[in-house]
Amino acid sequence: MNPTPWYKNFWPWFLIFFPLVAIIGCISLLITAIGNGPDMVVDDYYKKGKAIDLELSKFNKAKALYLHGDLQVTNDKVSFKFSKGDTSNIHSLKMSFYHRTIKIHDFETRLTKNAHGEFTALLPEHVDGTYTVFIEPTHGEWKLKENITLPSADIVSISPDYK
Repeated sequence: MNPTPWYKNFWPWFLIFFPLVAIIGCISLLITAIGNGPDMVVDDYYKKGKAIDLELSKFNKAKALYLHGDLQVTNDKVSFKFSKGDTSNIHSLKMSFYHRTIKIHDFETRLTKNAHGEFTALLPEHVDGTYTVFIEPTHGEWKLKENITLPSADIVSISPDYK
């Protein structure tokens, strides 16, 4: 009676299968973790802290000017209209969209004033997700900030009162 070779039996392959699947799963998770590192790590904390202080002075300037406005972002267009504050010398705005976690989704757009006193621009692409939006004039004297989730059909009221 000749015994069958081991590779023709069921149980050795059954016992090899589960550790092999675990090894393949670990390798794929390791490749995914290495390829998708965090974008939020800052190398120079002191320089970042000084930049935050500068940003806070811009927010305080917007509060002193009593600037309030309404923001509406649709699929392909963004519009902003001031509801309070002196905005007679503002001709264009820079709006920066920063995604909460994915840096490649960040973008900026320039809004120009139309005949209705509304600042509008076309979006470069369809955006969705949660963004922090910064609105500032092109000369960068003051800055407004709001957190929004896109796409949204609602009008977001923006004020310089930050929590």
